[in-house]
Amino acid sequence: MKILGVCHDVHICSACVVDDGRVVVAIPEERLDRVKQSRVFPVRAIEQCLRVSGFTLADMDEIAVGWNPGIDSETIPAGYLSGRRWRSEHFMQVPARFLHLARNQASSLISMTDLWHGAPPLTYIDHYKAHLGNGVFLSPYDECAVLILDGRAERQTGLLAKARGAHIEVLDEIGFPHSLGMLYGAVTEFLGYRQDSDEWKVMALAACAHAENEFLEPMRRLVRVEENGTFSLALEYFAFYNFSDPRWYSDQFVRVFGAPRTSLETLTERHKKIAAALQRVFEESITRILKCLHRRTGLTKLAVSGGCFMNSVFNGKITSVSPFEECFISSCPDDSGTSVGAALYLHAQRTGERPKSNSSHNYWGLGFSDEDCLQAVTRYQLPNARVVSSPSTEAAADLVAGRLVGWFQDRAEFGQRALGNRSILADPRSPDARDKINAAVKYREAYRPFAPAILAERVDEYFECAAGTRVPFMEKVLPFREAKRSRVPAVVHEDGTGRLQTVDQDSTRRFRELIQEFDRITGIPLVLNTSFNVNGEPIVNSPEDAIRTFYSCGLNVLYLGNVRIAK
Repeated sequence: MKILGVCHDVHICSACVVDDGRVVVAIPEERLDRVKQSRVFPVRAIEQCLRVSGFTLADMDEIAVGWNPGIDSETIPAGYLSGRRWRSEHFMQVPARFLHLARNQASSLISMTDLWHGAPPLTYIDHYKAHLGNGVFLSPYDECAVLILDGRAERQTGLLAKARGAHIEVLDEIGFPHSLGMLYGAVTEFLGYRQDSDEWKVMALAACAHAENEFLEPMRRLVRVEENGTFSLALEYFAFYNFSDPRWYSDQFVRVFGAPRTSLETLTERHKKIAAALQRVFEESITRILKCLHRRTGLTKLAVSGGCFMNSVFNGKITSVSPFEECFISSCPDDSGTSVGAALYLHAQRTGERPKSNSSHNYWGLGFSDEDCLQAVTRYQLPNARVVSSPSTEAAADLVAGRLVGWFQDRAEFGQRALGNRSILADPRSPDARDKINAAVKYREAYRPFAPAILAERVDEYFECAAGTRVPFMEKVLPFREAKRSRVPAVVHEDGTGRLQTVDQDSTRRFRELIQEFDRITGIPLVLNTSFNVNGEPIVNSPEDAIRTFYSCGLNVLYLGNVRIAK
């Protein structure tokens, strides 16, 4: 089957093409329209996915959309259907009226056929089924337990399941408004940041609290986990379900935790403690859910998905705090990955077979050759540009010399983290590298850490983990071995941890060679790696994006394919 996957009107819209159960290409719309977290219908991404795959819409067997409007129709009150809005949008009345007459719930797969002559069926899939497809069918596991957690879907906020082959059995669902994702978002807003956007700032801030935390017990009272793994919130502390209140937290939350912070207000120890209390309760709650899930399934392998599993701090602890021995998290557990998940889920439903994709890498985006890069450099007549025989060798030397390097190679990564093809690199030994990048390149908060990209075979030498541990997508935070922290201060966070990327043979060749050369020179098998963008912009996609970003920030050198450009 050839399936076009689409997710739209979510936090990051995207599209993909899955052919015979394999991801051929996947692109977030934000990389093309250059709007951070773009929510528009992904027209550009669809066009580019079709171009790269060599298919047309007519070649598609089906189109999978990762949201189910049938549920919206199901929940429209009957009285509203006579109103002016629904009379003008009379097509919505038909499914809504029949759902009311049938006294039933919408199906999890709803298809529209013959939209135009020769059109492939357009199939809408429950949002959480799309998350299931992402977590389960990108994993290497034929059998596993599954946990989905994010802000909210059509009606769900959490889902417990078990999977075997192409079959998924849903064990329990948690419904809106009880949501761990929206709990985290409410506190994010309370701390002066944007909910559904800046949660990872709060995650990083949580490591900065060092004193006794008087907010921990009050925060614990906000969540209750039941014996079956479902949970509920103390709703009197929240307002996100009251659509007439612009806040996500309530007056009761303010009475207990104090005045909310404004975005311009200086961070205090109180703010850091609240962030730390939130992170602790978030981790404790999911740990209890996982213990219940393990008890219900008896399985040792786990696949997770949903925006809550962008929390890399907790991700790194899953196998140590729960009975699960292995845990898979894709490069895109957030909403952007539901285009891929919807397509893979639909493949499994239609064929009865488990898709063949597994996420050993995520270089699914647009690719640019060395010749493409050279043409861009020539077109813009860039000074101080020259073709080099070994970009990896020269870039390693630039890092050793203390230069900040922009690194642009081949196909773009799919997900919110750069993994060596659209990266900014620095020497991790430099005590001031983090401050320099935050201040002169990323233009962001000084407390936010950067990731160490390490040769996979050396991971247990620097991190407290077993030999053979793999973290290919920067999806987990692990503690550094104490003896190694002083050697790489630029990538060690306040609490002695790092959100690492293990770089092995499945990673892009030039990036691995760069780290190997840096190791040969310095004896350090890792480099500082962060996404190639400035604050408020998406990761660069094209050579033109890379050039513009390079000249608008404090980077010293840009490697565009095999062209070295210096300022």
